Amino acid sequence: MVDMWDGLEDAELFERGKYMEPNFIGVVEIKKTLAKETLKNGMAFIVEMVVLKTNMPDKHPENQRVTWYQGLKDKTVAFPAIAAWAAACLGFDPKGDKSKIKEEVQPLLPAAMKEATDNPEDNPFIGVKLELSTFLVKTKKGGDFTVYDFKPLAA
Repeated sequence: MVDMWDGLEDAELFERGKYMEPNFIGVVEIKKTLAKETLKNGMAFIVEMVVLKTNMPDKHPENQRVTWYQGLKDKTVAFPAIAAWAAACLGFDPKGDKSKIKEEVQPLLPAAMKEATDNPEDNPFIGVKLELSTFLVKTKKGGDFTVYDFKPLAA
């Protein structure tokens, strides 16, 4: 008879991310970048961050580890979001520097993102501090979705 616990000693441990509440405004520091196959939604790009400044100390206190999850099922949605995040990490405002980003940043992104996911804890994105604001939008199906809006940290 097979014991129902056979294989438990080899199980991979994992954590669920702590996602941001809408209406957060603050500063985060990048701690880890990875691509991983998720059980529910397939491949995803995940950024683990630490809150440095917060307008929501009750929900997102300083030093809390938080997560940005970007599913990769639909690259027409995922890639612009990831490109905007990477541009912010490189000091470009994703909303204001679009032509510069297209010319100077986007050609570098495939190699930069490969490095970010090949070396999740040791790549040029680690340690970058960003301004982050989040807001709620409705999906096409009527559900709630929290948008993460990253900007380079103002000097």
